[in-house]
Amino acid sequence: MADEKKIREIYGVKSVLDEAAERIEATWREKLLRETGDLRTENALLRAQLDEFNRKLVEARDRNERLEADCNERVAFIEEKFELDTASLELENNELHAASVRYLADARELDRQVVQLHAEAVAMVDEIERLRGERDAALKAQAELNDALLAQRDLMAEVAALKDRLAATEQRAAVAEAKVEVMTKMKDE
Repeated sequence: MADEKKIREIYGVKSVLDEAAERIEATWREKLLRETGDLRTENALLRAQLDEFNRKLVEARDRNERLEADCNERVAFIEEKFELDTASLELENNELHAASVRYLADARELDRQVVQLHAEAVAMVDEIERLRGERDAALKAQAELNDALLAQRDLMAEVAALKDRLAATEQRAAVAEAKVEVMTKMKDE
């Protein structure tokens, strides 16, 4: 009778351990899947934002290069015109004065545009730095996820070890039960 009670207790312990292991495993799996999905979504959004800002930066550089080329062409044109017009300066003085006023206004407008583009470029650099910070945070979160996955693997190993111990305990219980049966038969005989 005492042996049967021990056997029932062993089966009860096995049942409790199996149930606890299953609950722990399910909880960790659900948590890790949820966190992995969140991190993947956040990572994809950050990559999309970074691609957009990189595209805007390339566009700003292209605009700057076009403006610089336009400025260089205008300056070259002004210099060429000035050299041609110096021969007839006395006759065309009024005309050149009007042209220089127009060019000065254009140069001021171009200067304003360059200042504006510079401010946009600075803002883009700030945004890129902010995105780098977010990327670093995402990488840290990924590292934490990796740590959690390693912890899950360790937990799974512990669960497997507990299952192995439980199987060994069940085997010992079966041997003990067989011995009890043999002893009972021998006693009856």
